[in-house]
Amino acid sequence: MSLSLALVGVAQRTVWAPPPAHVLNLKYDAENHFAVIDQKTLSTYPGNPTVTVVADDKTFISSGRESDIRAWIADSSFTSIQIKDAETLELEPVSNFGIDQSLSPRGSDLWRDEANGKQKAELAVKNEHDAAVLIATDGRSPAPGQVTVSWPIAYDLTPSNINLIVAGVLLAAALIINLFSVSEERRRRRPQRRVPKAPQGPKTRSRKSNLDIPRRGRRVARKVSVATSGFLVLGLLTGCSPAATPVDPTPSPSSDVIADPPVLVESQIQKIVTNVAMWAKKADGATDKSMLLTRFEGAAQQMRTTYYYLMSKSSKNEALPPIEDRITWSLPASSTIWPRTLMVVTDAVDNNLPQMLVMSQSSPRSQYKVSFVVSLVPGAALPPVAAAEAGAIPVASDSAYLKVVPRQLPPTYGDIIDKGTLSEFFGLFDLENDKYYADVSALEQAQVQKLTKAKIKFKHYLGSSKVLSLSTASGGALVAVYMKDDYTIKPTKVGSGVTVSGNEKIMLGTAGSVKGVRSTYGNMMIFYVPPLSADEKTTLLGVTQGLLSVKGL
Repeated sequence: MSLSLALVGVAQRTVWAPPPAHVLNLKYDAENHFAVIDQKTLSTYPGNPTVTVVADDKTFISSGRESDIRAWIADSSFTSIQIKDAETLELEPVSNFGIDQSLSPRGSDLWRDEANGKQKAELAVKNEHDAAVLIATDGRSPAPGQVTVSWPIAYDLTPSNINLIVAGVLLAAALIINLFSVSEERRRRRPQRRVPKAPQGPKTRSRKSNLDIPRRGRRVARKVSVATSGFLVLGLLTGCSPAATPVDPTPSPSSDVIADPPVLVESQIQKIVTNVAMWAKKADGATDKSMLLTRFEGAAQQMRTTYYYLMSKSSKNEALPPIEDRITWSLPASSTIWPRTLMVVTDAVDNNLPQMLVMSQSSPRSQYKVSFVVSLVPGAALPPVAAAEAGAIPVASDSAYLKVVPRQLPPTYGDIIDKGTLSEFFGLFDLENDKYYADVSALEQAQVQKLTKAKIKFKHYLGSSKVLSLSTASGGALVAVYMKDDYTIKPTKVGSGVTVSGNEKIMLGTAGSVKGVRSTYGNMMIFYVPPLSADEKTTLLGVTQGLLSVKGL
């Protein structure tokens, strides 16, 4: 019995086992710079495929959303590697003619994973979220002409394990029983003293039992034989049971409405933020504004560049808080077009406030660049949003479905700072715990009272047309906006002037001006703006302020 089960278990792992993988090979004369394996081809067999390419020199493989790969290729010539025949399941190359552009695909933010090699490269592809594969060399030479796609075959070894375990248990039990039998036999063969029998009473004939169990003969042999055969057949059937067919976990759509997929998956987001943190660290350490061009733009680039200048002129200006790569919250846009938006919150160290990075990608072949670096205010509570796996719908900068139009946030919020309760917009904002509003409003009032020989004028306006917004679960929006503040001071009496100090003196290049000065500050801000139908108020969640310029009038 144990030997039979052991043989069945071994057979399940050898002669009865399926091949380790489904393999499709293709070798062709490549002429185009790029080749694409589409999602349909990658789904020829279940599971996650592994793509291997071989070339004479450099090799490159990347995986990403199929629509993103085709958008990146744009008008370039490429070869589509697809199934030739559904019955024979062979790969064939189909050339798509276009413009032969020399562009390296390495390091693009669109790729979920990528692999580089010399003469050979291999990449395990996660076949999910409309995945496809891009194959190239360096973008200047033809793509590798030898391609192999393999899918591992899932084979359940549980029946084999059960048979081997049962065989081992039965073998161990048989050994124990044999050892016990040998020991008992040896005990019986020892010389024993005869013991006289005790007197016995009269013998009575026992009645015949109603249950007739023959102890010898063919009936017993037949029953034992049938029972043993049944057990063996049961064991063989158990051992030969086929492995469970993998079930596709992808649910079928329950409605006709199909939402756009998120523009990035978790691995892409982490890769982007890590790269941003690396370039920020390099640029901050060298105070080199040229290094910012790789990953920064707009307000974030302008404010950081200005601070580098101030740091070079005065040692009193401390280093900027570093950009960390430990992500605690992320929200990509849900879209298939460009530009695209990404919001992330990174973990803070050294008692620094958590930062929200707001990035955008202007086109398929450009990288995500940081447009806003915003320090979240203490105690800021982000509103409920969609999961990162689903993404959030982008909100237009002129959307009229919110309590405040996103691009109108700077002048609206600035009017409240200037006028307080007298502002017509005062009831639109939650100012109870808004420390930034309280501090700036108090500072303006103090300046008005302090200037007896000059007048000061305040102006708050939209500093950049780039307003990035993503929807929240309630139908509202998280809005990243750049507000600029102009403080213009003019003397009211002849012979008097306006003096400045600190960083304003550095920016002006002198201690003051007899005609007056205009100081401009930048504010990178994050607001939660509720929908029109909600009872909530617009809330400031974070702000980063910095001096931009000081000019004489």
